[in-house]
Amino acid sequence: MAEIISIHIVRKQNGPTESCNQVVVRTNFGIEGDYRSGKYQIGQITLVESEIMDTVSRELGYDIPAGASRRQIMVGGITLNDLIGQNLRMGNVLVRVEDKCNPCNNMEKRIGRGAKDAMNNRGGIRCRIIRGGELRVGDKITVEDSGCTYSAKLSSFCFKVISYLIKLSNKA
Repeated sequence: MAEIISIHIVRKQNGPTESCNQVVVRTNFGIEGDYRSGKYQIGQITLVESEIMDTVSRELGYDIPAGASRRQIMVGGITLNDLIGQNLRMGNVLVRVEDKCNPCNNMEKRIGRGAKDAMNNRGGIRCRIIRGGELRVGDKITVEDSGCTYSAKLSSFCFKVISYLIKLSNKA
């Protein structure tokens, strides 16, 4: 059965990763207290598979510290890349899986040499918060029917456009 293995937040940019047993997740925002959360961001919450992190650790030949991937939620017992476009219920929190969360150059700094390439196409997923609540280590994860597929895809597209427009307006 799929479940939450660990939860990690970062309170300020480039700050240390902090392990949490439970967090509050807000609708269309993300995790309270995590600097990466924000209204209309595509990656309001990020997930990565514990099994992938174990595999990457073996491939690289060194241990990867918990939270080093900078993904907020580590899960076990579920394949994340297959869930793009679907809804997940984690405890009482409902999220929409929007996209893959591909690794960046930060992986080389936070995990170690070779991590970015090792995590390519298995760096986790980005989700949008549909219904917030408390999230705890050990909460079960289930895939839920997203209802009307067309409506769900349109909603995701509109959300991405809004997110992009906000980023553009912030640069102006």
